[in-house]
Amino acid sequence: MITDSKSFTASVAPSANILPILVDYNISQITPYLYVTAEDTVREFSKVFSYGIGCVINVAQELPQIMFPPQTGIESFKYPIIDTPMFPVSHYFDIVADRIAVNTASNRRTLLYCRQGRSRSITFTLAYLIKHHHLPLPTAYSLVKSRRQIAQPNVGFWSQLRFYEVTQQKMIASINGYPHHPVTYGAQVFNKISNGLDSIIAQLPIVNTFTHMRGSISENTKIEPYHYGRKRRQSVYSHPDDIGHRANILQRLNFLK
Repeated sequence: MITDSKSFTASVAPSANILPILVDYNISQITPYLYVTAEDTVREFSKVFSYGIGCVINVAQELPQIMFPPQTGIESFKYPIIDTPMFPVSHYFDIVADRIAVNTASNRRTLLYCRQGRSRSITFTLAYLIKHHHLPLPTAYSLVKSRRQIAQPNVGFWSQLRFYEVTQQKMIASINGYPHHPVTYGAQVFNKISNGLDSIIAQLPIVNTFTHMRGSISENTKIEPYHYGRKRRQSVYSHPDDIGHRANILQRLNFLK
């Protein structure tokens, strides 16, 4: 939100038909760990240090990447975004939003910036709020607008944000379709599979036979251990083709003698 009028400037064009270009040089706090500003402000290292920034992300193709002294521990990233409606900015939504989320999880503050802190940096701020805070686009924009008045993505970026919002909502809906406890869910599936196998095995004749035999055994029936029992050779059924094959082999052996 604009609090210092000195940090808020308007470059008025000579023609009255052209809207003035607004620039906010304040560092605007959007969330506890996400900030937005313009390029010139990032060059004021002392100001960046005062906000405890741990990561700086440049989302302007035409701006050079600003590097900080190694001892500061501030990381610097750049993504070549062009502020035109036809630019495929959505290709970078996930990578930038996830970078902000990783920093937030590590209690590191992220500073997004473009030339004016108005379109490109705001676009990625909205993408982050949509993906990681599950906010609808109008709600996310109202939040950002209340904290940075000049926030205004170009019409092409806004259209891509709307599509991104729909995509994220579908992903969330599909995830919510599964139980929240994967272990419990896996156990339920395993039980269903086991019950299904039991019902199939129970229909096999050999299982039914042993089941009836087991039920007919009385308590007085003496069952000898396996190693005390006498082994009985089971009858072997030979197919006619096997018998003829063995006969041919025997004839050949007799011929060799």
